[in-house]
Amino acid sequence: MKWHTLSSNETLIMKGIAILMIAMHNFMHLFPFPKENEFDFSFERTSSMLNLLWTEPENSIRVLASFFGHFGVEVFVLLSAYGLTKKYLKHPLIYWQFIGERIFKIFPAFIIAIVIWLALEGFYSHGIFGPFKMLSMHYQEILLKLTLLSNFIPDKALEPIGPWWFIPFIFQFYFVFPFLLKLHERWQETGLIALSAFCLVFTDTVEGHLYGVNLYYTIVPYIPVFALGLCLAKKDTLISEIHIPKSFVALALVIFILGNIYQHLWVLSNISFILLFLVLMNIVIPKIKGSLHRLLIFTGQISMGLFLVNGFLRFPMVRWAIEKDNWLYTLVLCFVFLAISYIMAVVVIRLERLLTSTLKANQYKQKHSI
Repeated sequence: MKWHTLSSNETLIMKGIAILMIAMHNFMHLFPFPKENEFDFSFERTSSMLNLLWTEPENSIRVLASFFGHFGVEVFVLLSAYGLTKKYLKHPLIYWQFIGERIFKIFPAFIIAIVIWLALEGFYSHGIFGPFKMLSMHYQEILLKLTLLSNFIPDKALEPIGPWWFIPFIFQFYFVFPFLLKLHERWQETGLIALSAFCLVFTDTVEGHLYGVNLYYTIVPYIPVFALGLCLAKKDTLISEIHIPKSFVALALVIFILGNIYQHLWVLSNISFILLFLVLMNIVIPKIKGSLHRLLIFTGQISMGLFLVNGFLRFPMVRWAIEKDNWLYTLVLCFVFLAISYIMAVVVIRLERLLTSTLKANQYKQKHSI
């Protein structure tokens, strides 16, 4: 395989594929079986997945999406590190200005999604005053999300909407990203490899938990993926193509397989998956043409909106699918869920653009009225 600088379209296609993996996973994994090895490990889950593939091949899409779909998160982790590194190789990074830009980029859409969730779930479950009841029931969890603290508090990371755990998580990366850049400038790849090795060994030693906090809600086990994205972006400025030996790819495949069998190798599943994903995309993306190409690019463009809304839009359809427990019915309902999510994601993105443009206009008026 040869790694080459990602074009904007290639990045969007990867984002599109990743968010579809995540959305389908969030729909499918609520079935009783199989569960995924995402935040902790159990070989019984792997065994359950393999058994279902063998005994219920018609359910293969549901089973695979449930067990493997969460790895779409790793794609966004890699692309975040890659994109930010490419940007700040050309522009000076001022720490608090950088953090402020990240907040201004994500929080408007996040707040809009929270309001939509309160309205939809409130009216559906509690009637006309339901949104206010929902707010009174969940204001603590919402505040913990908005203050980015929820992932450090036991049993709060997945509240009030499970997929939103990613918001505090990605901000952890934003807070340390400038320091990772400095580490690379000082020690090059050696520094990042050493940090990655330490994080993996530490995570495995404490079995993924520290003082009641699940480390898989933090960036610690994902540092190798962030580091890879940073290194690839740095290499792009020096070499147009990077050759990755087939033996290295084969090793990544073996580690990924064994990582879903043996707990002490599971900690390597994130980095091994992303290497395999890059190899696969190197083969697949040039073959994507026509309507599928346009759809995936569009999906990548609205991926933030899709991420924010899919967690609460899966209900009640996922409940109907579980009750019926028919593979075709499940796929149809999942397709309907995705279609509704696309529409709502566009709404969130457009409202976010309207809100941010209004805020910028007000800032401009205040600045020039002084």
